[in-house]
Amino acid sequence: MWSLFPKQIYLLYINFLLVIFFSSCISKNTSSKTQNSQSRNIGILSCPFPVKQGIVYGKGISQFDTTLILYITKQLLLDLCEGHFSHLLEFVDSKTGLFVDAKGYWSKQEVALDLKDPNGYFSLYYFDQKKLDLKKGNQGNLTIRDVFYQAGLVVIDVYIGSKEEVELKFRFDSNPKLERYLINPSFIKIGNNWYLHRMF
Repeated sequence: MWSLFPKQIYLLYINFLLVIFFSSCISKNTSSKTQNSQSRNIGILSCPFPVKQGIVYGKGISQFDTTLILYITKQLLLDLCEGHFSHLLEFVDSKTGLFVDAKGYWSKQEVALDLKDPNGYFSLYYFDQKKLDLKKGNQGNLTIRDVFYQAGLVVIDVYIGSKEEVELKFRFDSNPKLERYLINPSFIKIGNNWYLHRMF
C-alpha cells in the first residue's frame, strides 16, 4: 500500500502537467485565431475612407471656406464609414433643410426623425444592405456605405457656383462605375457658416 502511494502521486502530477500543457496550447490557438479574425476585419472595415482634394473649379470663395466644406464632407464620410450619421444634423440649417436625393426635400426635424428610425431612409439606403435587398426584391444591391468601401481613393472636386453655393463631385479613379450611385452634394453659406443642402 505505502509502496504504491508515491507512484500514484507521481502519476497525478504527470496528468496535471499534461492538462496544463494542452490547456495552454488551446488557449494560444484560440487567441491567435481571434486576433487574426479581428485584424482581417480591421483591414476590411478600416476607417476613415481614403480621401483627397481634387480640382477646384471657379472662384469666389476663400481657401478657408474650401477647407471648411471639405472638413464637413470628411466628417460625414467618417460617420458613414463607422455606420452612423451622428454629426449630420450639425450641418443642416434649420430653415433651409436638406434635399436627401434629387427631388426629396426634408426639414431638419424630418431628418432628425428619420435618423432615429431603424427602418428609415438613411438606414435603408446608406447602411443596411439586407433591408435594401428586401426593398428592391433582389440580391447584391449596394448601400452608399458599400459604394465608398469599394471605391478606393475618394477624390473630391469642388465646383464653386457663387460666394454662397458650392457643389462637390466624388471621383473614384480606380472604380469610376461606382460614381453612378451618388448624386453631387451641395453646400450653401448662411452668415458665416456653411451647411449641407443636398445629400450625396
